[in-house]
Amino acid sequence: MEIYVHSTGREDPELLEVPQTALVRELVAATGSSEFVWLQDADEPIDPALTLEAAGVPNHAHVHRSACNRIDVRVRFNGAEKTRDFAPGATVETVLKWAMGEHGFELSAAEAAKHTLAQPGADHPLDPRVHIGSLVGTGACDLVLDLIPKVRFEG
Repeated sequence: MEIYVHSTGREDPELLEVPQTALVRELVAATGSSEFVWLQDADEPIDPALTLEAAGVPNHAHVHRSACNRIDVRVRFNGAEKTRDFAPGATVETVLKWAMGEHGFELSAAEAAKHTLAQPGADHPLDPRVHIGSLVGTGACDLVLDLIPKVRFEG
């Protein structure tokens, strides 16, 4: 089976070919660290003692490997900040929906359609499919993002 493995410090995932009978812990064995593995947008890590098949990891799944159990995400918008923690395998799209929703900045549907997330000082918006755990620095478990107008990047 083929799975896409996202990691800290890399926006693009690595495609691995592994047997369904491989243990989840084998996805982090090569790193030699105490990392955990999450299915994309799952709130809890996968039991490392399970096989990929037993853990319900399908072919072409996206998983995230990280030493952080949670990522403390701070989103800034119009001089205000909202903070929430997410699992490292949460996508930028998931964070964006939260930031624009009732527990975030409560943007109307029309205003939400005009905004996106970017890292401070970036020259491009974040791809909605990127895992937030991929955006943190090595050894860090926190992330600052800006909710900004899309026109900033559309020129």
